[in-house]
Amino acid sequence: MRKRVAIVGSGPTALYALQNLIKSKSPLAIVILEASDVAGKGTPYQRGINDPAMLSNIPSIEIPDLPETLVAWLAKQSEEYLSEFEIERIGISDRAFYPRVVIGDYFRAQFETIVALGEQANYTICVCERCQVADIAPSGSHFALKYGDDASIELFDYVIVATGHSFPSAPETSPGYFAAPWPATALHSIPSGKIGVLGTSLSAIDAVMTVATMFGRFDRNADGCLDYQIKDGHDGFEVSMMSRKGLLPEADFFFPIPYKDPLICTAQAVSARITLGSSGLLDDVFDLFRQELLVADPEYARLIGLEGLTVDTFATAYYGVRDKCDPFEWAASNLNEAKQNYLAKHTVGWRYAILITHEIIETAVSYFTAEDLDRFNRSFKSIFADDYATVPHLSIERLIALRKANRLNIVKLGDRSEIVTDNVERGATVTFEDGTLQFDTLIDATGQKTLSADDLPFPSLHDARLISQARTITPRGNSIRTGGIDVDEQCRPLIAGIKPVRRLYIPAVSYLLHKRPFVQGITSAAELGKIVAESIIADVTRPARSRRAAEAARSAKARAIEFV
Repeated sequence: MRKRVAIVGSGPTALYALQNLIKSKSPLAIVILEASDVAGKGTPYQRGINDPAMLSNIPSIEIPDLPETLVAWLAKQSEEYLSEFEIERIGISDRAFYPRVVIGDYFRAQFETIVALGEQANYTICVCERCQVADIAPSGSHFALKYGDDASIELFDYVIVATGHSFPSAPETSPGYFAAPWPATALHSIPSGKIGVLGTSLSAIDAVMTVATMFGRFDRNADGCLDYQIKDGHDGFEVSMMSRKGLLPEADFFFPIPYKDPLICTAQAVSARITLGSSGLLDDVFDLFRQELLVADPEYARLIGLEGLTVDTFATAYYGVRDKCDPFEWAASNLNEAKQNYLAKHTVGWRYAILITHEIIETAVSYFTAEDLDRFNRSFKSIFADDYATVPHLSIERLIALRKANRLNIVKLGDRSEIVTDNVERGATVTFEDGTLQFDTLIDATGQKTLSADDLPFPSLHDARLISQARTITPRGNSIRTGGIDVDEQCRPLIAGIKPVRRLYIPAVSYLLHKRPFVQGITSAAELGKIVAESIIADVTRPARSRRAAEAARSAKARAIEFV
């Protein structure tokens, strides 16, 4: 009999899992259960959830292998499609950036191709759209899923929970206060006026562009610069982006792809240090990082006084130069530098060193003591996100155009700020170190929050005690909760933090951020999808005798869990 695999969700992680599953030597029966009306796109790229003004920050060259590259797919699109998104055919490039919804259309096309390839290879693949999974329950050596309007219950041998990003479907939690900028259609009800946006990253820029294109338009002038023109009746439109540091992200910079290997802060060096134990791990990893940076860019190291910095002081020096400049002046200068470097194909050494070490350093995070995890999160973590989450040049140009039109401000909140929505007719009041601001509308665009085990919406998994809240250890041997779900290296949840639940996989990024803070992005989705698919294939293709023995042992111990 074919082994049955259920994939809950159909975004990029599911896409790459499916692509790898159809490489199995034993054909499978795969059911893909997608809650939205279109499978194969994912929340960050779905139409309606995202506005056409929202740009993706991953170019074709960085998208892991799919049946067709983004550039090749775009080249086949009609003039009508390209003009809808202001894409010039002559300008299609493997390093260009495109609207999120365009990436979604591309992923949908790749999804359809992968499904077709799987069916040609004798896999049974069923795609169920508008299909919400209500519960997952262990049942002997299987898992029973309850889903769909008719609450169908079916048994599966393997389950992959690839629900990806998680945001409220109705983000306006009080009049004029939006807990997230998605779905973008919810923002279309916002009236022009004083609008506050929490955050200054690409998610916040997306929110700003959604409202900015509602109340005005961007046009190229004769000099090639971007201008912003307000529409009639919206003269009161003004937006303030707010963050702790009050800094804008930097423009995408040129670097070699695939990544070059670091010279000192290598995967082998960090792994070797991990084996020595958690005590002092963060400081030792930082020392490897510091040596890497010194070799990669001695002049930058001298400029920031790298040799005298610690893991606790590095971020202050890293942001120090930008922090002393007007954010828009810095953005204009940085954009010009980035454009020149692209033309010259020049890579800035220190930027690239941070980029190629961030995933290596991430492998140590789950081994930090509670104290070191707090130190890491407090300062050091942010410099990696700042470096790898640079934004499209067009995004910076649009921000500068809004500023020139006196429609955009940047507010530095500092370490102490408070948002008050009580006793406010609409919007919110923001109190911070330098004063108080009142907004007609406030949008929290600070990105995906780490979800806890309690947030996983499948009660029978909780009843069976198969899901554990992730924890880390204090220097005194006590444990504290970190948020997220405890999983092993194959993304299988750990019972009591120790024993993996076989055949159940949770590669959903919102539950993994505590352990893998840099897991967001297409490359991470591809990695997670491959990990869970290879784990399933390895299990399916084990010799039949050992598999039957293992299943008999599990069945003897298993207790079927009834749905509530």
